[in-house]
Amino acid sequence: MLSESKILANQRNARESTGPRTAQGKAAISQNALKHGLTSRQTVIFSESQAEFDSFRDQFLAELAPASPMESMLAERIVILSWRLKRICRIQNQTIDALNAPKPLSPLEKLTQSLIHKAQNPQDSPSESASALALGRMAIKDFSNARVLDRLLMYERRLEHSLYKTILELQRLNIVKRLNPGSELPPKHYLLNTND
Repeated sequence: MLSESKILANQRNARESTGPRTAQGKAAISQNALKHGLTSRQTVIFSESQAEFDSFRDQFLAELAPASPMESMLAERIVILSWRLKRICRIQNQTIDALNAPKPLSPLEKLTQSLIHKAQNPQDSPSESASALALGRMAIKDFSNARVLDRLLMYERRLEHSLYKTILELQRLNIVKRLNPGSELPPKHYLLNTND
């Protein structure tokens, strides 16, 4: 049981702790709970480039050429699902590399290796291979080392299923539009059951 002085100290500390106040601080902590990003609300996560996503998105939208709000919504969904499929491939590769990588070094071992490397190769800078495996290590940690690759495959199958279903719906909408020119929405008897 806590003493009354500890409770009062905790309450004082809680009043002083207001969390981040700047937009930059708030943006930084918004990533605290992010694990692997496969179910993230954000389309582009910390390890990805917004510019690369924008280019990816522009290419897809140019090819899909949505002409109505419904087509635009489906096209955006296709872009996001495709982007996440690219992400899962990176995570799978990094997970395999992280599983095969030697045990991470302690800070003292890292310092020792760095000093040895600098002494042997003064012109080189040591590579940061640990940061290259960040997503893989996060996936392993999140899945608690239990069937990590199986779980990643499950996510991949779900994403693929959603992607293909969305593509089929966009194609169906385009066919209905061609069969019924001037009709904004497809007739009810053309609507597919989307409960699966």
